Amino acid sequence: MMLSKEKIISQEKKNYCSVVTIVDQTNVKLTCLLFSGNYEALPIIYKNGDIVRFHRLKIQVYKKETQGITSSGFASLTFEGTLGAPIIPRTSSKYFNFTAEDHKMVEALRVWASTHISPSSTLVKLCDVQPLQYFDLTCQLLGKAEVDGASFLLKVWDGTRTPFPSWRVLIQDLVLEGDLSHIHRLQNLTIDILVYDNHVQVAKSLKVGSFLRIYSLHTKLQSVNSENQATLLALEFHLHGGTSYGRGIRVLPESNSDVDQLKKVLESADLTANQCFDGICHSEHEGSFRTLSSSGSVSLYEVERCQQLSATILTDHQYLEKTPICAILKQKAPQQYRIRAKLRSYKPRILFQSVKLHCPKCHALQEVPHEGDLDTILQEGASKTPDTNLQNTSLYDSKMWTTADQGERKVAVHFVKNNGILPLSNDCLILIEGGTLGEIYKLANKFHSVIPVRSGHEDLEVLDLSAPFLIQGKIHHYGCKQCSTLRPIQNLNSLVNKTPWIPSSVAEVLGIVPLQHVFVMTFTLDDGTGVLEAYLMDSDKFFQIPASEILINDGLQQSMDMIMDMFCPSGIKIDAYPWLECFIKSYNVTSGTEQQICYQIFDTTVAEDVI
Repeated sequence: MMLSKEKIISQEKKNYCSVVTIVDQTNVKLTCLLFSGNYEALPIIYKNGDIVRFHRLKIQVYKKETQGITSSGFASLTFEGTLGAPIIPRTSSKYFNFTAEDHKMVEALRVWASTHISPSSTLVKLCDVQPLQYFDLTCQLLGKAEVDGASFLLKVWDGTRTPFPSWRVLIQDLVLEGDLSHIHRLQNLTIDILVYDNHVQVAKSLKVGSFLRIYSLHTKLQSVNSENQATLLALEFHLHGGTSYGRGIRVLPESNSDVDQLKKVLESADLTANQCFDGICHSEHEGSFRTLSSSGSVSLYEVERCQQLSATILTDHQYLEKTPICAILKQKAPQQYRIRAKLRSYKPRILFQSVKLHCPKCHALQEVPHEGDLDTILQEGASKTPDTNLQNTSLYDSKMWTTADQGERKVAVHFVKNNGILPLSNDCLILIEGGTLGEIYKLANKFHSVIPVRSGHEDLEVLDLSAPFLIQGKIHHYGCKQCSTLRPIQNLNSLVNKTPWIPSSVAEVLGIVPLQHVFVMTFTLDDGTGVLEAYLMDSDKFFQIPASEILINDGLQQSMDMIMDMFCPSGIKIDAYPWLECFIKSYNVTSGTEQQICYQIFDTTVAEDVI
């Protein structure tokens, strides 16, 4: 099976759990939860695309999803997934069988993966590193030193140089293990990594000169004062404690194809690329690094310095770690991310224009009809005279009158009964034929619910889904023309004993797919590493304001104006804007022959102290 991803999610009471998603040549995916009291007994996986063979994997169903878990006697073999690499099994088991057929299967999976599995997007070279990024690094260890009981220093290189200044750990009082002359010769290409907590013991055991893959390495920003320079920002490299997202260090064997490639890069590296002084390694790109905020983007120093609480909160997926926008823009869709950014701008600026009607079935969006359009639709319906044969049924009592103006227009009102008895007006549903918008509004203020109808061949019918199928007070409920299959009004019989009249129930018995009022907006988000446009479609969760009521409530409109003015205030620099912590998901959109990646905000809401 081809490995899709690995994540260590637990390290409690010396129990380890590795979450591995595997896929075979039939594109069937399976998520496996692999438990062991010994970390080394878990599959030895170096990167996405490795090939695994599991022995005694138990298959079970959890929350309606199939998953694999370890059982008694579980064992695994892991192989490099690169075409042409030596087929050398990696396992902690002393005894295992590996036949010629197994050899052929590994080769077949490598060939299949070469066209079906994308290279790991988390593997990054130092020359491509950005601030505020989590990534995996393949490198060689040049030196190491103990800093204190909770942290350890690793000096590494990969033959390329960081595009921005890199921070140095002061080592005058530290005992540095390694070839000092060699380290000095490579100082322009080395970086210092601080390793913390549970990774310290692993770091201590590493041999200088070994080739490493460090997982979930984090770049941060540090302000450095220099006697000869103004305040500078330098990149720090940290390997935080814990094992989430596979965080940790593995030693790569000499036979690994990535090691072969790394050796070639190291042999051809330019050792005079940068000049180091004052504890910082300066590159030719230093100027662009120091002036990133001059274009009006968020200052990178502000990103690290600011401890301000977010103006939004997350409602789920808190386990996701923050990803910088610069990294998101380089990755393929679909993916889910957690970001912390500021709102540079938003559209539409006239907020009531953001309210649309959305169909949950066909996902179509449409404008909310204006009153003038509704009046026209209702007047067209009023041109047909109500059929007296469809009045006074077991479902409703009917009253009809002729207006004094407008060509003696006929209007019929049908009062829906409950167990054969007319309810009080505030509980009563009425059906109106031939009524104008003004007349319907007056009735809606007096009765619980109003449905505009017309006479059909055998029964009353909903008038037209261009108009509301149900009006309750000032709230209009609309249905999707494309997805609805209208049924006769007599189907309301099944609801007469289930008052009050619930819009979703009325829609269901009448064959209507109800449309949902939603806010549709575009947020331009900036976190100092990049700028991203994210789409927001929300009914009532993000703003905690019902989109169905915003158009009829001036107080709610003022609340929404205040929220957006707080998110994106005018007349001040963007560094003073509040932070927004959001979940976004990427997805592919095809337009003609072109495909682009779009982003949407989800599972995020405005903080209560903001509203």
